[in-house]
Amino acid sequence: MVPAFFKISVKRFLLLMGAYSLLRVLFLFWNWNLYQTDSFGEVAHAFFLGFWFDTSAVLMTNALLFAIWLLPTRWLAKTWVKTADLVLFTVINSICLGVTIADAEFIKFIGKRSSYDLLFLRQDVEEQSFSLLFSYWYFVVATVAVTAALVWCLPRFPKGAPKEIWWKGALWRLVTAFLVFLGIRGGFGFKPINPMDAYFSTKHELGLLTLNTPINLVKTRPNGQIERTRYFATDKEAILRLKGMTDLSRPPLGVAKNWNVVVLILESFATEYTGVGNNYPGYTPFFDSLARKSIYFKLNFANARRSIEGVPAVLCGLPAIMEEPIITSDFSSNRMDCMPKMLAQHGYSTYFLHGAHNGSMHFDSFAKLAGFEHFVGLNEYPKDNPDDFDHYWGVLDEPMLQYAIKTIDEAPKPVMLGLFTLSSHHPYYIPPKYAGKFPKGDLEIHESIGYTDYSLKKFFEAAEKKPWFKNTIFVLTADHTQKFSHQEYNDILGYYRVPLVFYIPGLDMEKLGVAKDRITQHIDIMPSLMDLLGITLPDRLLIGQSVFDKGKPGRAYNYAPAAWWYVDPKDLVIMQHADGKIMTFDHQNTFNRVEVHGQDARFENAILNLKAVLHYMNEGLTGNSLYRWRDSK
Repeated sequence: MVPAFFKISVKRFLLLMGAYSLLRVLFLFWNWNLYQTDSFGEVAHAFFLGFWFDTSAVLMTNALLFAIWLLPTRWLAKTWVKTADLVLFTVINSICLGVTIADAEFIKFIGKRSSYDLLFLRQDVEEQSFSLLFSYWYFVVATVAVTAALVWCLPRFPKGAPKEIWWKGALWRLVTAFLVFLGIRGGFGFKPINPMDAYFSTKHELGLLTLNTPINLVKTRPNGQIERTRYFATDKEAILRLKGMTDLSRPPLGVAKNWNVVVLILESFATEYTGVGNNYPGYTPFFDSLARKSIYFKLNFANARRSIEGVPAVLCGLPAIMEEPIITSDFSSNRMDCMPKMLAQHGYSTYFLHGAHNGSMHFDSFAKLAGFEHFVGLNEYPKDNPDDFDHYWGVLDEPMLQYAIKTIDEAPKPVMLGLFTLSSHHPYYIPPKYAGKFPKGDLEIHESIGYTDYSLKKFFEAAEKKPWFKNTIFVLTADHTQKFSHQEYNDILGYYRVPLVFYIPGLDMEKLGVAKDRITQHIDIMPSLMDLLGITLPDRLLIGQSVFDKGKPGRAYNYAPAAWWYVDPKDLVIMQHADGKIMTFDHQNTFNRVEVHGQDARFENAILNLKAVLHYMNEGLTGNSLYRWRDSK
């Protein structure tokens, strides 16, 4: 006879599995624009594989409850045990279901399921909690409703304590414990279940559908480590290949020696939202006009999907290659030799401005590590005018950009200033005086993109009147993409498409002869500026390349949740994390890719280029030797 505890445990397990499956259906329909081009078979496969992940997640998160359910039946009949059981069940599963429901929306911002590194942003989450709850109240209602339904349907243990033969009860409990262990592990496979196993297709979105958030949170507990895979027999082989890829094919231009440098990193300012990068108007009339009289790269890629990774890519030339951001990893204290540090050694005064509260994304600490002498956050910004603040994150874009003008005015010259905007971030606050001024568009971010664009216009109107304007290099890009409404941006490359502009009013930019259809990336910004300034780094090997070097083709490489990828003017290579499997694709700068089989020789160079980057970053980070890898032994 099957004991009551086993029957009830199985029923509770199946009840939770049903809830997880329901949430996967809701996730699918909430993000239907991601899946509308996928076949029914592919989506069905994601659901089928999802049962495997749900089994592990349900058993793992409820492991303590299973331990209670294995207690002798006389204990399970006690009132206080039943009360504790009900409270624990409600708390544990409301949290698990809540983060899963929230991820249906959050996925649109970061392009992946929430992971362990969310804990490093705890302060930001806490400070925005009321705003988030207010904006997405329906997720809270959904969580409460699903949890209440679970508790209502929850099978209860019997009031009495039925007799059982002790050895049979012990055997059933042993079998149950083994099944729970096996389910958590994911079966008898050589390795336990891993989030990487969800990515059964080159279509990234199908892996997101397969996964559930609780298992991703538990299983992505990094220690700031990377898989130290050596792709070359010696470091020198990797270095020689990287030098061939990235070193200038000529002496540095030096056409802007000792000029000021202003790097504007625009929050979530994706290429999709611009008009100049597309065949539709967009939401950025000023940016479009500026791009048309600048050096504008339409085929530019962010090297990350999160702000905390995008800033090191832009300012330090360090792409994201692992799950955890460098800023919060064990490598955060590594020597990095970032752009402000290098420019300070050449007599520059250096400033970093970000209007959020100090500690947000650890940018205040990172600014010091990167070599900025001065940091201006919410604490340092003058509190004279309450209208300068959005009452959520911090300083609005327009006043902060005007403050940047004042900072450059007063700074010893030459000056290097980095500024990271914030108004085009949830909750997308628009100052009351601009209500109705900017198009609302298809997505809630569009109106705030219009406000940031207007703030840029006011910034450049003020800058043009300054004596330092003609001796300044302006760089504009975005930290990462966000939500999309156009299907051409719904793929592994589109998720990283952000604009890149070099505006140099004191130079005849046409004479630089730059190919504007060149593939570029965030980590190209630092070597490009060094090229213009005529500065060479004696030790640091930059794995980006100058966008002004006509002698070498542009490239981009990136880390995605399931794979690393590399793209050059004709080839796209994707290498999966889990097993190193390589997929090769053809494209002609259109990014309408076609998978190619059986032409390994054609793609050998692209594959080795990607492996050289990974080898360099693996060894450089773990050995804290990025700063002395130019001529490795």
